[in-house]
Amino acid sequence: MSNVTKPYRVRDEFVDVIKERRINMIVETREDVAEADLVNAVLWKHLKDLTTKDVLEYREKVLGKD
Repeated sequence: MSNVTKPYRVRDEFVDVIKERRINMIVETREDVAEADLVNAVLWKHLKDLTTKDVLEYREKVLGKD
């Protein structure tokens, strides 16, 4: 497995939630929690369960695409 990173754009609404969750986690743990760790934890926990139907539903409901 490669450790090569690739930047991805994240919707502003998700950035706001990530920042808020990060602050809450720092308060809870009293340790620094990187935004990248939050994003990677979400991917680690949920990416394996993501379906094509989920992606198409997201594109339709959130992005307004057919």
